[in-house]
Amino acid sequence: MKLSIKFHPLLFQSSLAAGGVALMAFNYLQFALPHGEGPITWADISWSAMTGGQLALYAPLTAVMLAFTLLNFALTVYFLYRLAGWLGEAGAYSTFRNNGHGNQNAGIFAIVASLAMTVNVIWAPFGFFVPQMSSSMQAMMVPSLGVFVALLAVLVYLEVTFGLTWFAEGVDRTKFNFIWLLDTFAFGLVALTGSGIVATATNPLIDDIAVVGTVFALVVGLAVLLYKVAYLTYNHVKAGKLPADPILPAFLLIVPISCLFGLSAYRVAGFLQPQVASGSSGPPALLITASYALAVVWGIGSVYLIRDYFTRYFVKSPFAPPQWGFV
Repeated sequence: MKLSIKFHPLLFQSSLAAGGVALMAFNYLQFALPHGEGPITWADISWSAMTGGQLALYAPLTAVMLAFTLLNFALTVYFLYRLAGWLGEAGAYSTFRNNGHGNQNAGIFAIVASLAMTVNVIWAPFGFFVPQMSSSMQAMMVPSLGVFVALLAVLVYLEVTFGLTWFAEGVDRTKFNFIWLLDTFAFGLVALTGSGIVATATNPLIDDIAVVGTVFALVVGLAVLLYKVAYLTYNHVKAGKLPADPILPAFLLIVPISCLFGLSAYRVAGFLQPQVASGSSGPPALLITASYALAVVWGIGSVYLIRDYFTRYFVKSPFAPPQWGFV
């Protein structure tokens, strides 16, 4: 059966969301169950020693992780196939790129974000089910670094190329909305990939390259994020009204962006701390605490702000890509 849906880069948000669910399940198991050093694997779990309540919690969680890991891989392969076909269409990419009105072309960054998420899914949830991969993690650091550098280079290229269209003559940026933040979301996920290498690799050269790339992604991403949030907030307050209903879930993009930036900065700060001869764990802990506090505050505020969306529109609404923001 051939799907009739027309290709759009925002379709990669589905594989991104699937990877996010798999990572959430993995992170819960990682911190909830005792295990040896490094990422938790299937072999670390003593299923026979668990109580009925523990089995009722961890078995479904493991099944969810497996299902969404496979779903992430399947969707990524499928959409990469669709992407190749789209790029092969005469004028399809250039027409999409040059349409900066209403930040409609910001969806291109969902591709980079999704691929960065898939790298993290390979490291963590997939490694959970394939312990041999976890045991040879150091051997994966060189190709992982190559993928990280490639993703960062593509992201910077897209940021410059598409950024020029947003500030082109005749583009009314007062019509932009929070989907415009997809590039900062991609910067956060690429930074997460780089910081994962920093936290895992034992080779000093690999660590140094990954630290430089991650700090660069964090600094550029944070600068763009602060500018865009301030600009969008000012425009929405000045307009005195919210965007159209299908766009409203995009307000929640700040939640994962804040968490991604905080976790990545926490990993980098933890790596750099011994090198600056600081014995206090305060600064790294403050980074991740502040970012997650911001995520909670923004999330609650956003739900309150768009509360009418849930009661009046969401249940009967047709699907819109920003709804993946809920995941």
